[in-house]
Amino acid sequence: MNGSFDPLRLVNTYGAFGTVEEERIELIIEAAYDYNGPWKEYEFKVKPGKVNRVPRFISPYHYRLDWLLWIAVLGGNIDRNPWIYSLLAKLLEQDPEVKKLIAVDPFEGEDKPKYIRVMKYKYRFGKKGEDYWVRNQIGKFFPRQEIVQELATYSH
Repeated sequence: MNGSFDPLRLVNTYGAFGTVEEERIELIIEAAYDYNGPWKEYEFKVKPGKVNRVPRFISPYHYRLDWLLWIAVLGGNIDRNPWIYSLLAKLLEQDPEVKKLIAVDPFEGEDKPKYIRVMKYKYRFGKKGEDYWVRNQIGKFFPRQEIVQELATYSH
């Protein structure tokens, strides 16, 4: 995308992300009162989430948490992004300072959720007649499946 501006000599493509892909992987944080659900999504200020939500225009302000979550998925797993453990704990606690960083707490005014997970979705822009986003669940970022199986073994 940015390379198309080169002939105009108005901007350059220097930077960590000189191009923007048509598809991207996003982390969606969900919590619930019961492990079997229903799971409710936390909504962030600018990152993709609900498919019918209008994409946000974010310049010139940089929404660091939203951006860090997108970068975290590029790292592969949660162990390479240990700060996410703290974020998840603070969301479960309904920490007021962390709640200021998100757009919607689905548990606002309710009891604190007991369980939290982070799912991976592949997003692309919707075509005419579709929602703004089209997403497909492609896996789980947290908890890792082997941890869930290990915990299930200990609970018997």
